[in-house]
Amino acid sequence: MIYVQPKITFISPHAAPKPFVAHPMLQCFKQEQSVPRILQNRVKLVVWNLHKGEDAGWEQALSHYAKNKDFILLQEASHIIETQTHLPQDFPSRLYVSSFAYRGKESGVAMLSRYIPQIYCVGTGKEPWIRIPKVGMAMLFPLQDGSSLLMINIHLVNFELNTTYYKQQINQMFDLIKHHTGPVIFGGDLNAWSKARYQFLKTLAQKYQLQEVHFNPDYRLRFMRKPLDFVFIRGLQVISATTDKTDSSDHNPLLLDLEFLPQE
Repeated sequence: MIYVQPKITFISPHAAPKPFVAHPMLQCFKQEQSVPRILQNRVKLVVWNLHKGEDAGWEQALSHYAKNKDFILLQEASHIIETQTHLPQDFPSRLYVSSFAYRGKESGVAMLSRYIPQIYCVGTGKEPWIRIPKVGMAMLFPLQDGSSLLMINIHLVNFELNTTYYKQQINQMFDLIKHHTGPVIFGGDLNAWSKARYQFLKTLAQKYQLQEVHFNPDYRLRFMRKPLDFVFIRGLQVISATTDKTDSSDHNPLLLDLEFLPQE
């Protein structure tokens, strides 16, 4: 079953956020009351495509990689995490967005956070061949210096020979970056397996002062010798960026430790 509108599940200790219009192609929600700021100057995160939970041991692997992390950005995931892992007790804010379900099993993107977002937004991009939408999400977190962190987790269009739908989906989220002045973390399964896709991505990143994160060791899944999973940052510096080999998904997880730069 393909959902006409993405199925959104948001869980947080705060009151339910209210919908508001921030972008014509995105569904956005905002907390009416201020939420606590992120006070630390470093954040740790995992970015991982879970392969729909089809591989044995993903629950234990995810719990292992989530230790001491502040954010978990997942693709090909669903709210099955709520019942098959202990992560909900460590990450009070959880956003799950699904675009379809097959045999009762949903798939989409998910973001788990130790912090409460002030705003979150959801958008989709159509796969022109298989018609199953790819999904992206964004969260905005207030920081101690008065700025805010924009965190974007996205699974980009894959099955397309040209880049029409690919560009449309990226532009949705980069419209948020365009109007944001603070730090940014933009990551996920970006399916940048062609020169045209990667160049478009790099051009947009450079336009908005985002830096590509390089991983060592680099065990990212590749197609046509090009990595599929990426992270771009602005207003932060890399303390460490590694990957790990696993049999619990067809993708290997990206593990990052980032530090906020002083705001000018």
